[in-house]
Amino acid sequence: MSLPNSSLNLFKPKRKLSLRALLIVPFVLQIFAAVGLTGYISLRNGQQAINELATRLRSEVSLRIDQHLGTQLDTARNLAQTNADAIELGLLDLKDPAELGQFFWKQLKLHDIGYISFAYTTGDFAGAGRFFEDGRVTVDEVSRQRNGNLDWYIYNTNSQGQRTTLAINNGPYIPKEEGWYREPARAGQPLWTLYQWQSPPYTLSISANSPVYDQNKKLIGVVGVDQRLSQISNFLRELKVSPSGKTFILERTGLIIASSAQEDPYKLVNGKATRLNASNSQDALIRATTQHLTKQFNNLNQIQQSQTCEYVLDGQRQFVRVAPWKDEWGLDWLVVVVVPESDFMAQINANTRTTILLCLGALGVATILGFLTSGWITKPILKLQKASQAISSGQLDQTVQVQGIDELESLADSFNQMAGQLKTSFLELESRVEERTAELKEAKLVADGANQAKSEFLANMSHELRTPLNGILGYAQILNRSSTLPAKERHGVEIIYQCGSHLLTLINDVLDLSKIEARKLELASKAIHFPSFLQGVAEICRIRADQKGIEFVYDPDPQLPEGIFADEKRLRQVLLNLLGNAIKFTDKGSVTLKVAVVENNPNPSTRSFKFQVEDTGVGIAPDHLDKIFQAFEQVGDRQRQAEGTGLGLAISQKIVQLMNGQIQVKSQPEVGSDFFFEVEMACATDWAQQNSITTGKQIIGYEGQRRSILVVDDRWENRAIIVNLLEPLGFQLTEAENGQVGLEKIRQLSPDLVITDLAMPVMDGFELLKQVRSANDLQHHKIIVSSASVSQADRRMSLDAGGNDFLAKPVEVSELFNLLATYLELKWNYETTSHDRPSTLTTGLQISERIIPTREELKTLLALAQQGNLKRLREHTEHIAHSNPRYADFASQLLQLAKQFKDEEIEDLLKQHLTEEKTDV
Repeated sequence: MSLPNSSLNLFKPKRKLSLRALLIVPFVLQIFAAVGLTGYISLRNGQQAINELATRLRSEVSLRIDQHLGTQLDTARNLAQTNADAIELGLLDLKDPAELGQFFWKQLKLHDIGYISFAYTTGDFAGAGRFFEDGRVTVDEVSRQRNGNLDWYIYNTNSQGQRTTLAINNGPYIPKEEGWYREPARAGQPLWTLYQWQSPPYTLSISANSPVYDQNKKLIGVVGVDQRLSQISNFLRELKVSPSGKTFILERTGLIIASSAQEDPYKLVNGKATRLNASNSQDALIRATTQHLTKQFNNLNQIQQSQTCEYVLDGQRQFVRVAPWKDEWGLDWLVVVVVPESDFMAQINANTRTTILLCLGALGVATILGFLTSGWITKPILKLQKASQAISSGQLDQTVQVQGIDELESLADSFNQMAGQLKTSFLELESRVEERTAELKEAKLVADGANQAKSEFLANMSHELRTPLNGILGYAQILNRSSTLPAKERHGVEIIYQCGSHLLTLINDVLDLSKIEARKLELASKAIHFPSFLQGVAEICRIRADQKGIEFVYDPDPQLPEGIFADEKRLRQVLLNLLGNAIKFTDKGSVTLKVAVVENNPNPSTRSFKFQVEDTGVGIAPDHLDKIFQAFEQVGDRQRQAEGTGLGLAISQKIVQLMNGQIQVKSQPEVGSDFFFEVEMACATDWAQQNSITTGKQIIGYEGQRRSILVVDDRWENRAIIVNLLEPLGFQLTEAENGQVGLEKIRQLSPDLVITDLAMPVMDGFELLKQVRSANDLQHHKIIVSSASVSQADRRMSLDAGGNDFLAKPVEVSELFNLLATYLELKWNYETTSHDRPSTLTTGLQISERIIPTREELKTLLALAQQGNLKRLREHTEHIAHSNPRYADFASQLLQLAKQFKDEEIEDLLKQHLTEEKTDV
């Protein structure tokens, strides 16, 4: 008996590998991996040790530099302050420059300072210092009274600091023009001055300067104590950082103060000493480190605390530590320590080479041992290989005899037993697979049938419910366009339209349930007028609250934007569900809707909003809070449970999660509940353009020649809605009850536009589209498909069949007008109403001619507007107009604004009237 080909494939290896290779390669790889891993870990540990060592070394060196700077510069600062105090207290005789110079000479013998001086306000000068390169201390004097000029005389001294011989006349010197005198004298406080000598040896010095004042706070002069910064460079060179490491000190501008490099911190340009910027240093390490710090921090002024970093120079890592150094007189320097990794890596690299050699040696030894071992095992196994090949060809009756190795003998015995059982097991397995495959096919057919039945049921129910709703919503829009309808009745029509729209939303939710189960629910955001949207939700819920006799409070944030991008239907669905539950479970007290803007949003184009629904109802027990967002779960008493399906909160939570939010709840039994969530939505500036049809302007016609439209629908009420909407605007309407009649009238009348249903007797809409698009003389006609079947499949099929666009039923007037304007290229004519004429809210004109109600009535209306209770405001306004016809103009404007939910403009208008009335009084 031979095995099927599919079974034979189970025994065929994908790649051919010899047994010898299988025995040798793993053994060799284990040895190689063990040695290599050991070497790698050693290398990594060495690198980690280097990082830690470099960090400690940089920190210790930086600390020593900080201590040295503090010691050196504190000495100069303390001497300057001490001398200034001694002069102010009269301990030093300023009238004897020789004695003052001798005092400074003695201080220089005690401290490692470059120069000590005092400059008088008269221009005289006394000092002592190491002026010459040989390091001897001299005393200086500039005295017009003693010398008859302002030359700078420098004298040699004896061991007591007394003048002996004139060392040099250094020419005229005016210390008052020097920076070390001018800056502290102008500032009126001690400070440092950094300057570059312009004569050999071109020393870079820093001077601690302190102004001196008499008892009347009059400036006497300035004390200066100079410190040559070359001393700091010498200290940096003596520090043993690493063989090639560098330390240097910078100003925030990048100019070098001192460095461990052998170069001078200046360069001669045309015989003048110019300070050196570290970015232009001849030392490659100092130059590269400064450039890296400037690039990383953008500006050296950004370094306000100790920082460590790394960068690569010539393929080697460089460890850098930079720390600010400041003192109380205004010095602000950066101390930089840089250590190359290569200074530590020499020994580690040697160890790495040794590890590689060990790996290669171990690999060679392991390979030889592997070849010897594999030879002992290969021969017995070849017999098993031949027997296995025979079984793979279908010869299941195979036996193998192996001797010499216990494990292989046991393997041979097991192989013989396997061969005896394989045939029976194989046949049994194939039988079971066939049975299971048949069961799975049958189960799949049942599941597909159930899903198809559910989809057809939902589609049919949606279509049957949308058809009567098309009449309700259509005629509500027709009535609302009537100019003779009184305001109160118009408000009732609006409520009918809102409630019908809510019912339409509920029908859509039935379809959404299947989308949620399939995880195909998506959001469709568009620009909406946010205050009007929220006011519409509040009006729907206020009616239900009034019916139960409880108070409904709408509390919007004054900072709400005018327009946002949001899925209007989904957001309304969530709010109506939360508010509906709150009203259902509240028997007394109030239900409150709060909408607030959450501050601190880093993105200026978006806003975070918090929606909050509070009630004083029965509350929710703590052990039920985890269940309320589960599908088909209801809590509370059974009478209230019967009013819902248990899907509302589950669907709402899914929608909010799609908006990147989460509905949360706080509740206490017999006190009330608080449902809230936060979502981020983009602000919209073009909501007025995107919703232009709903801005309140009444379309009364269009420009140009009269257009003809053919309406094809098997239900007369659907045709009547479109006819009654469009005939008053000047369109010529023709009706057809099925696709066959519609096709004939298209040929007879050649209308400018065709609006057709899909499901019709005799000839449906799909066949009509097919006939029109296949006829050369008809295919140019524009056809809009209007259907109560709103599934994505039907929309796509209608457009693929040749429809230009899709209009869902119930028909939305604004969408219908938009499609007409698009495909007929219309320019609408609008009715000019009192709202369109210039008013105080839009033009700033005076309204003194309008007769307004009393101040008390205006305050009452303003309070209702601030509460957001537009229903009560409209009722009170109508009462005012009926009680006194003189207020009709005022009432008409207010009612028009209330109809458009413009509560802020209502407040502005009422406040303006109150202000004008107060001014008139």
